[in-house]
Amino acid sequence: MGSDQASTQHLEKNKEKQDMKIDFSKIVGGARGVILKPFFKQCGFPLVVEQGVKLSNITTIEIGDWVRIRSGSQILENVKIHNNVFIGHYCDIGRNTILEDDVTLADYVCILGDTHDYSNVDKRAGKMYSLGSRTIGKGAWIGYRAIILPQVSYVGRGAIVGAGSVVTKDVPDGCIVAGNPARIIV
Repeated sequence: MGSDQASTQHLEKNKEKQDMKIDFSKIVGGARGVILKPFFKQCGFPLVVEQGVKLSNITTIEIGDWVRIRSGSQILENVKIHNNVFIGHYCDIGRNTILEDDVTLADYVCILGDTHDYSNVDKRAGKMYSLGSRTIGKGAWIGYRAIILPQVSYVGRGAIVGAGSVVTKDVPDGCIVAGNPARIIV
């Protein structure tokens, strides 16, 4: 047997071993999802919840099918997550947020749900309050470390928010926005 054929066989065996490897984080995350399922207001299957995810007032959170929430993320009350949604590491999802089907949030995305009453000049960081609900449209992709401010009520279907962007106003369907403040680029 020639050295080329031997190395090809070796590579094939290594590939078979890699294909057989089990991703234990998915198994543990899936088990965590099964354990948490009865506590949600509504919960589909499968749900993968990785270690260190914080769920505020879990009985008000609704989750669809095929949802994955990566480690360190935080989800506040009255959040509705539809089907086939991916939430990256260390994301913050503020209260009264709707993530429609097929939404992808990269790592460290922040969707702010509340703001401060700053009308009192003696105490600018006054009482927290919500400006209402916000919807991230079907198929939207929110890039790494993007921030969506509380006054934004809609990020359009199929929209893309570039990495590091600060979204200060609604994003129309199908647009690509980027920058600080985010502006339509396509």
